[in-house]
Amino acid sequence: MAYDGITMHAVCRELNEKLMGARVEKIFQPKQQEVLLSLRTRDHTFTVLCSADARLPRVHLTQARQENPPTPPPFCMLLRKHLGGAKLLHIRQEAMERVLTLAFASYDDSGCETTKNLVCEIMGKHSNLILTVAEEEGKWRILGSARAVTEKMSRHRVVLPGEIYLPPPAQHKLSLFTLDEEELAVALTGDVPPEQLVVRAVMGIGPEIARELLFLAAGPETLHPLEMVRSLTIKLRQLADTVTAGKYAPCIVRSPDGHTNAFAPVLLSRFPAEWLTIYPTVNEMLDDYFVRTTRQLREEELRNQLSSVARAALARTEKKRHLQEKDLHDAQDADRYRLYGEMLTASFHLLKPGQKEAVVTNFYSPTQEPLLVPLDQARSPQENARRYFKKYRKLKDGAIVIKQRLEATSLEADYLESILIALAHSDLDSLLEIQEEMEQAGLLRASPPKKQRPQSSAPLRFISADSIEILVGKNNRQNDLLTQKTASPSDIWLHIKDYPGSHVIIRNADPPERTLLEAARLAVRYSKAAASGKVPVDYTQVKHVRKPKGARPGMVIYDHQSTLYVAAD
Repeated sequence: MAYDGITMHAVCRELNEKLMGARVEKIFQPKQQEVLLSLRTRDHTFTVLCSADARLPRVHLTQARQENPPTPPPFCMLLRKHLGGAKLLHIRQEAMERVLTLAFASYDDSGCETTKNLVCEIMGKHSNLILTVAEEEGKWRILGSARAVTEKMSRHRVVLPGEIYLPPPAQHKLSLFTLDEEELAVALTGDVPPEQLVVRAVMGIGPEIARELLFLAAGPETLHPLEMVRSLTIKLRQLADTVTAGKYAPCIVRSPDGHTNAFAPVLLSRFPAEWLTIYPTVNEMLDDYFVRTTRQLREEELRNQLSSVARAALARTEKKRHLQEKDLHDAQDADRYRLYGEMLTASFHLLKPGQKEAVVTNFYSPTQEPLLVPLDQARSPQENARRYFKKYRKLKDGAIVIKQRLEATSLEADYLESILIALAHSDLDSLLEIQEEMEQAGLLRASPPKKQRPQSSAPLRFISADSIEILVGKNNRQNDLLTQKTASPSDIWLHIKDYPGSHVIIRNADPPERTLLEAARLAVRYSKAAASGKVPVDYTQVKHVRKPKGARPGMVIYDHQSTLYVAAD
């Protein structure tokens, strides 16, 4: 889904209608390649978002709020210096290219009025935001940019302060407004998908509009563009008329499962009508689409980041547990050294100094078979016996400590696994809660304090076939809140047996078996055992669930439980 030249043309038209003569009130740079311009007209304030983010480059009006860094980046300070209070003269797009120029009346360092442009180049990984000032002979000098481009980075042009601004290399495509059928036929050649042929041939056309044009031109048939040049030319000319008249029908296509399939400034008639959401303006469509998409990207990035940290911590913990289990196994061999010491003591009269080993009788054995005891030749038999008793006591005492440490390590591993389970099922709000939890647990470096603490996200809510509410915690903090605060003492609490997982609450003291099974299946789905076969789920009343003092978030103990077995979905 591309922000193409036609989309930019529509945005340019709408911005000129709304913003001509507006004054720049505020400038922010919430992200490295993204700038927000607050522009004030006589009766309204608008915010223009200009983004050179390679993943989502775009320009449009926005109503979305964003958090700004505590210290403005250098490019933001540069824009404030040169554009603060400036008057917007006009916005223009050159020849359907994805380059939008916002021209402002401003002042130079000597106080003389001059024109300064914010050039928004929306070109995928080459996107950029460039501030320029008017020079003599129609030239523009670069004052700064969101992304510097050196000679080593580009053979076409340099984007650095003090350099003369050069536009991106021309694409030499056919003009949508002066289209010739014969020229189009020549341009529609190449071993690429049909929509790419159209994109390569005509200026301003992106893949989504190209697919729509091919659909309209071919009708029910599947044809190569060269087989329908005439009908395709007609559809392109109709599109040109629509663009010229500004008669757009901006829409977003969402399938019944909520997936966003496409967006465009024109109606995408090849999709079912019930999939289409039509917007009053192209800017509103873009704002809605990119707010959702940005949130999804942020969610995916944060989930991957937190999962990577949690998996690394779990790997370290598992390694630690393996070493502790080995130490415990060795410590449990302590009785052998006690036996060596006692049998040596009972056999002092048979031993001589300097022996490498001693064969003594094992008096504890029913058959009293011989026992081979290794000896230190440099020590006397008595010293060897004392050495074995000392080793026995050390291992015996150590086993208690090792066992305690092993239990703590196992709890830590369970806690980390519970975080990974929660990460897999969390939305952005819940992910932010998990991030804060991981910071407090020492798994992450603490973030700078937020100006406003976000509200706690809500647990998952289900209604059973018996119309009874079932709540599922999406992370450890929600699990604590759900069990300790939200649930009533008589509500039913469920949890997967012997595995990390979500707390599940049935808001009923005596639910029917059908509801109990539904809740148990949810407990399995949101647990480590989700991919297993038939698994046990414990359930009890909330009043029998307790949180030990100092326990990690989500950790509880319980009693008076019953167990049922359910199959994972």
